[in-house]
Amino acid sequence: MTLALLALLALSWTGLSLALLAMLFRRMMPPRQAAWRAFGIGLVVNGLSAWYAAPGEPFAALALILLCHLLLLPPLLLAARREPLA
Repeated sequence: MTLALLALLALSWTGLSLALLAMLFRRMMPPRQAAWRAFGIGLVVNGLSAWYAAPGEPFAALALILLCHLLLLPPLLLAARREPLA
C-alpha cells in the first residue's frame, strides 16, 4: 500500500512540475520545444533529487522517476501539438 501511494505521489508531482515548466517555457519558445525542454529539465532535477533522497536504493528511485516522466511525456506532447502558435 505504501509503495502504491509513493508511486502515485511521484506521478502527481511529476505531472505538476512538467505542466508548470512547460507553461513557463511556452512564453519563450514554441509549445513542442517547451514540452521537450520541460521534460529534460524535470527529468534531470527530479532524477537527481530521487537519487540523493533514497540512499539505500537509488536505482529504484531513479527508475520510478523515469517511469513517471515517460508516462507523462505523450500527454504533454499531445497538449503541445493542440496548442496554437501565438
